[in-house]
Formats: sequence, C-alpha cells, structure tokens
Amino acid sequence: MNEYMKSCDLGIPYPPVKTEGKNLFYASLLTNDYAGIVSEMSAVSVYTYQHFVTVNRKIADTLKCIAIVEMRHMEFLGQLISSLGGNPRIAVQSGCNCSYWNAQYISYETNPKCYLKDNISGEKTAISNYRAHIKQINDKYVRTLLERIILDEEHHIKLFCALLEEF
Repeated sequence: MNEYMKSCDLGIPYPPVKTEGKNLFYASLLTNDYAGIVSEMSAVSVYTYQHFVTVNRKIADTLKCIAIVEMRHMEFLGQLISSLGGNPRIAVQSGCNCSYWNAQYISYETNPKCYLKDNISGEKTAISNYRAHIKQINDKYVRTLLERIILDEEHHIKLFCALLEEF
C-alpha cells in the first residue's frame, strides 16, 4: 500500500454496526445516504470514474483510496437499513415509493481542478445530510456510526483540499 492509500484511513475504529431495533422510518432516511443523489453509492461511482480518467498518480491513488472508504460506508449503511427492517436495494425508499439510483446522478467531469471542487462540495453536502439524519434518529447505535462516518467525510475534504492546493 503506498503513502496515498494510507493517508485516507483515519485509523479510528468504527463502532459496531447494530441498531436498537426495527424502525422503517430510520431505514428510509438512511436510503438517502446509501443510494440517493448525494450518497455513498454516488461517491463510490464518481471517485472510481475519476480514478480511471486521472493521469496524475497521486490524485488517482487518493481517489481510489477514498472510494474504498466510501464502499465501507455503503456496506455499513446497507447493514443498518437491513437491521432496521428496510431493504438495502440501491434505491431511495420514501413511503411506498422507490427511486432507484441512476448513473446520471454523478458528474463525468475530467478536469481535476473542477472535479476536486465538486468532490469537496459533495462531501460537505453528505456531512450536512448525515447531521440532519442524526437529529431525526433516536437510536444511539445508528447515531454513533453516522458520527464516525462524518469523521471520514471531513477527512476526505481535507485530502481533496490538499490536492487542490497543489494545482
């Protein structure tokens, strides 16, 4: 593992992925973070795309590393959704309505300066969404895990800002 791969891991353990019990409302909220427009699914997809089209090895390696962390978040959210009684399909569930994730949700920008700015904005929006959901969820286990995920997202912002400063 090279230095860029090590840099995106905070080295802070994640809390257990569990819930206090079934709650379909909480599961529905989490589907937005899991597979909405600004979601872990979108982050994994866009960072993977950017990794493939980026010539600069440092940027490409950092994008790959962050995509792997986002996959971990997606796995945790899928487990939470299941544990809460929801269905972890790649979709947003709102009541009886289901909107499946779509590849048009992501940007196919190839200019690193532009997409790094977009990535910073996306991470900030994800943090805002997680914080809004924490306020609505009264399950200590879910809240603790979401708070830990926020730490990663904040770290990703720092990494993207550092890469942007190099331009």
